[in-house]
Amino acid sequence: MVSMLVTISGVPGTGKTHVAKALVERLNKDVKSRKDRYKLVDLNKLAKDKEAFIGYDKRRRSKIVEMKSLKNEVKELSKENKNLVVEGLFAHFFDSDILIVLRCNPISLEKRLKKKYKWQTKIDENVEAELIGVIIEESLPIHKPGTVFEVDTTGKTVKQTSKILESILENEDEKMNYVAGKIDWLRV
Repeated sequence: MVSMLVTISGVPGTGKTHVAKALVERLNKDVKSRKDRYKLVDLNKLAKDKEAFIGYDKRRRSKIVEMKSLKNEVKELSKENKNLVVEGLFAHFFDSDILIVLRCNPISLEKRLKKKYKWQTKIDENVEAELIGVIIEESLPIHKPGTVFEVDTTGKTVKQTSKILESILENEDEKMNYVAGKIDWLRV
């Protein structure tokens, strides 16, 4: 098995955490060797564990992550683990062999976010970011061509979505169906 670093990004509410966990389970299902197993890295948890913060954004009610030290932590983990799946809102800023951006129709995303957050500013900001494809736009200039993919999670279960991600990783022909730039909510 070839070593692989996979990053999964997307705005809040697209399913990153649940899908990443399910993907790692799928990928590890038939792996016998411990050194070949995929390890899941939750960037939010890693930042908290390593206290990798440089401040607090009152408007967004969230801590500001210190990216350089977090990137160094992931680099160290990749030395220890042959295969990594790194997930988080800012995972697209990390080097990887494959980046998968989870997307969700903004109308469905707003419904999901209303269950998750109480403050409208957070909901509106994330729906707008998804609507205009901010994460894809940030990703394409910093990743090699042909390594960025996007998957629409609207109406899909975690199991269905993780199966799609697995097919992207394991089937060259399947990748073409998910090349970044195909999802455009402004034209739907």
